[in-house]
Amino acid sequence: MQFITFANIEPKREKEAYLAVAHKIPSIKGVKGVYLTFGKKDVVVLHEAPDLSQGVHMAVKLRNIPGIMSTETIVCLDIEEVFSSKE
Repeated sequence: MQFITFANIEPKREKEAYLAVAHKIPSIKGVKGVYLTFGKKDVVVLHEAPDLSQGVHMAVKLRNIPGIMSTETIVCLDIEEVFSSKE
């Protein structure tokens, strides 16, 4: 399964949180990319896991970094798998 996790960082802790994210998150199994963004979200993490539970576990690790205020995780489903005929 593919996941996209967005994170918001506390305004006065940007540098601390960005550095922690850059050092801790890329080494987690299944993480495919970590990006700083500008706009409503501050960080985007692309990751994969064999199931929903493990995908959410990575998001919890991100949320536990000091300075991270909130996270939002999107589960990405393969269109072919969702709409394939299994009948």
